[in-house]
Order: sequence, then C-alpha cells, then structure tokens
Amino acid sequence: MKSLFCALLMAGTIMPASANVGGNPTEQQIQLPIYIIELPEEGEPKNSPQFAVQTYIENFNERDFEEMRKVLSDNFTNQGLNRDGSLTEVQTIDDLRTLMSGQEVIAPDSQNNVITVTEVNEKYATVELVTGPEGQRWKEMITLVKVGNGWKIEKIFWSFV
Repeated sequence: MKSLFCALLMAGTIMPASANVGGNPTEQQIQLPIYIIELPEEGEPKNSPQFAVQTYIENFNERDFEEMRKVLSDNFTNQGLNRDGSLTEVQTIDDLRTLMSGQEVIAPDSQNNVITVTEVNEKYATVELVTGPEGQRWKEMITLVKVGNGWKIEKIFWSFV
C-alpha cells in the first residue's frame, strides 16, 4: 500500500500537526491533524497471506513449480476429501511437483480464484481459496506460517464444492 499524507489547510498554509496558529487575540489556536490515507496498489502486498496464496495457485495452474515453491513451507502438506468421502493420501512438496507435471496450463487471467483471509495473527494465518473451472470447483483451507517478513503455506486441506 502506498501512503499519502494529508493535512488540513488554513488560509492556504500547511502547518505541522503540532503548530499553533495564532498571535492575534481574535484568531483561535488550532491543532491541525495529519491523516494517513492508504491507497491500494495493484495486487496484494508481497508480504501478505493473500499474496502467498495467489502466488501458489496461479503458479500451480501455470505449472511453474519453482515460482510456486517460493511460498511453500519446508513442512508443506496437502490432503483432500474425494467426492466419495474418502481422504486422499497426504502429499508433500515432491508429490505436488509430480502432480503438476501432467496437468493442463491455465493462465492467471483465465483462473477464477477467490481468496478470503479468515484469520491472521503474528505467527499464523488461515485462508480459504475457491478455485477450479466451473463444474469442477474445489475449496482449499490453507494454513500459513509467518517466516521473516512474509508468509509460507504450511498445510492445505481441500474438498470439492
């Protein structure tokens, strides 16, 4: 996010927040507040849980394992619930690489990804991702861990919508 600093104007002069305007008994002393307005940039900040999930799913669908790997924890696991109610085997990073090798490539502008952050604290975040083509959509519940100034995906549990 970009920050834009704004101050109130008095008679065409910008005064610092702590400045008093006065001197003449007919004038009031006014403390001018400074406001920070957050302006959205294109996309999410690179250190947000949303950015990590977006990087993961877009690169998964584009079959770019190396770029996707940047947002996966070393302890990454992935497991899902099949349509018949059975659980899939737990997958690791290497299993995910193998899975990606045979899939169709889908460009980001053709993906229909809906990313919703459900919780964030200093160490963990949870995100819901709904993705996939119409008629074959699935939901992923994603747990992320804070690593340095960014986020890494630790666990994914998915089911069909």
